[in-house]
Amino acid sequence: MVCDNERPLCKKCRDSGRECSYERETVFIIGTIEDGGRCSSHPPRVVKSSKKGKSSSRADEDRLELTSTEPLQPAWDDLVSVLNRGKGQHQVQIAAVHTNLQGIVRGPAGAWSGDDDDDGEGDEGGGGSGSGGGSSSITTSSNKFSFLHLPAYRTPDVQPFMSQDDFQLKSQAVVHLAPQEDSQSDTMSATADSICLFLYEHNHSVFSSNQAPWRDPSIQNNTVRRLGPDSFRSFPNHHFFICAALLNRTPIFLANPEWMATPWELHPKTFFDRLLDILVSLPAVLARSDRILSQEQTMGRRLMAQDLLINCLNIERQLDEWYTAATHQPGAFWVQDPLDAAAAAAAAVAATGGVGGTAASSSSPPPPVIVDNIPFCDMYGFRDGVTAIMFIYYWMALVLFYPCIERLYWAMFEPVVDGPMPQAMPVLPAHLQQVNPARYSAKEVRELAVHICRSLDFALSATVQPDMLVAPLFIARQFFEQAAAVAAAGDLLLHHDNLVLADNRLELMWCDGFRARLEAKGQDLLDVVQTRRWQDLASY
Repeated sequence: MVCDNERPLCKKCRDSGRECSYERETVFIIGTIEDGGRCSSHPPRVVKSSKKGKSSSRADEDRLELTSTEPLQPAWDDLVSVLNRGKGQHQVQIAAVHTNLQGIVRGPAGAWSGDDDDDGEGDEGGGGSGSGGGSSSITTSSNKFSFLHLPAYRTPDVQPFMSQDDFQLKSQAVVHLAPQEDSQSDTMSATADSICLFLYEHNHSVFSSNQAPWRDPSIQNNTVRRLGPDSFRSFPNHHFFICAALLNRTPIFLANPEWMATPWELHPKTFFDRLLDILVSLPAVLARSDRILSQEQTMGRRLMAQDLLINCLNIERQLDEWYTAATHQPGAFWVQDPLDAAAAAAAAVAATGGVGGTAASSSSPPPPVIVDNIPFCDMYGFRDGVTAIMFIYYWMALVLFYPCIERLYWAMFEPVVDGPMPQAMPVLPAHLQQVNPARYSAKEVRELAVHICRSLDFALSATVQPDMLVAPLFIARQFFEQAAAVAAAGDLLLHHDNLVLADNRLELMWCDGFRARLEAKGQDLLDVVQTRRWQDLASY
C-alpha cells in the first residue's frame, strides 16, 4: 500500500484500520512578506487581481494636471493649447453654457458610447447621479463620467435684478481630452478634439458693498470678489459677467485698478480686454446719472449734471480712440454680400471645431444661416467670432451710454426752482459749448441697435459661447420696444424723427427669430456634450 503522505495520519491507513508507520516530524514553516507568508511546502494560491487596485491605477492615468503652453494666449481665444501632466499637448476648445445645475444628472462613462476610446472596462461598478457644483461622486472604477441628462437650453433671463442681493455664481468646469493619438500634438489643426466646458448659473445681481471685506460679510458670498484678482492671473475671465452690471446700472468692483492690472500680468491684453477696461466704468456713471436726474431741479442738480457730463465726455473720447484703433486692424469687419453669407457662416462654423459644429457630430445639422434678414439685409462679416462679439459689445454699451449723455446735456438747461428770476441761459465751459446733442439723439441710438442686429448672426455662427449674445439682443430689442411705445403714444415733441417713430414690428420680429436661432445653437452644444466622456476640472 502506497502512503499518500497526508498528515498527521495517512488516509489510506486510517480507512483500512492500519496504523500509519511513517515518522511524524515537526516542520516549521517560515513565511516572508515578499512571498506573502508562504513557502515551498505551501504553494501560493492563485488570487484574481482586485478591481480596486485596477481602478486605482486607472484613476492615476486619468488624473488631470493641465497647464497652459508658452506663450500664453488671451483668455478670449476659443482654442488654447495645454499640457496634461507635463506631456501630451492638446488643443482645447473653451465653451460656456448657462444651465440649471440642479437639473444635471451624471452617470458612468459607459452610459454613452460616443467615444472611440471607451474600452468598456471598469464601468460595471454602478452609476450615480450628481447635481449642482460638482459635489456628487460617481461610483465607478474610473473618474470619467457622462451626462445622462442636461436641461433643455433656454436663453438666460437678463432682466434687471431689482433685489439688493449680492452676485451669486455656481459653476462646474469639466474637460474632455481626446486620445493622444488623435489630438495631433505635432501639427495643431484648426479643429479641436478636446473641450473644456463651463456650465454655470448666476442670479444676475451685481450689488456690491463699498465697505472693506472684513467689515461686510456679504462680500464672502461673491465668488469672484472673494477669490481676488490674483486668482485670475492664469486665466483672466472675470469680465465674463460685466453685462449684468451694465443692465442693472450698478457699480461693480471690477473697476478697481487692481482688477484691471493684476489678472494680466502673465497674459497679453487684447483689444477686447481694453474695451472692457473702459466699459467697466460705465455702470457707476449710469447709476450716478439716475440719482442726479431723479432729484428736484435745483442749481445743485444742474452743477452735478454738468460735472458728470464732463466725465461722460472723457469716457466717450476713450471709446472713440479705441474704436479708431480697432477698425484700423486689417479686415476688422465689412458688409457681407448676401450671396456669400451662407458660405461665410459655414466657414465660421467649421472654425469652431468640436463643439456646436459639424466637426463635433456628423448627425448634427449646422446652425441655420438666414440670408434674407429683413429688415437688416446688409449683414456684417468679421475677422473671427471674438472680433464680432467685441464690436457688438461696443455698440451695446453706446446704446445705453448715449441716452445718458443726452439727458445730462438737456438737464443743464432746465429751469431751476432756486435760481434768480427771470432765469437766463446757463453759462457753460468752452468745451461743453461745442457738444452737439444730435450726436446722442434717438436716431443715432437706433443706428447702433441696427449695427448690433446686423452682427449677431455672424457672431452666433462663429462662437461656442452663445450666452454672450443674450445681453446685446436684449438691449437692442428693448430699444425697439421703447421706440414703438413712443410711436404709439405719438410723443412728437421729444421724438420728431420719423425713423424713430416707426412701429418697429419687423425689427421686433427679427429679434424674436434670432432668439429662436440662439436657443437652437445652445441646444446643439448640449447635444454634443452628451456624446462625450468628461472629467471634473473645477467647481465653485
